[in-house]
Amino acid sequence: MRNTLKIETLNIAGAFAAGALLVYVLDMQRRRASRRRITGASGSDADARLRERVRSKVNELVSHPRAIEVEVTNGVVRVSGQVLAPELDGLLLRLLDVPGVLKVHNALAAQREL
Repeated sequence: MRNTLKIETLNIAGAFAAGALLVYVLDMQRRRASRRRITGASGSDADARLRERVRSKVNELVSHPRAIEVEVTNGVVRVSGQVLAPELDGLLLRLLDVPGVLKVHNALAAQREL
């Protein structure tokens, strides 16, 4: 009886892990497909367009947008430079909502004041 409980527990844990992996893979495929539909291009042209959309969003969201550099490679955005500490979390979350962004790498330094 005790061994049966262990096996059932392992089966449940395995099913949960498989489901989580499936959701992750399907979400990545959805994001990639979304990026292709939105940009209509691939490679450096798509990255250049995405960089402009991200740059525009940065301009909307922070009080000192020129202090932030934006780089894009295959839908992965890297932001670096300086940002006010209260603006950091909101910026990173909103950049993930920009169509075509697959991932955001944060290399920003949060400052009390600029």
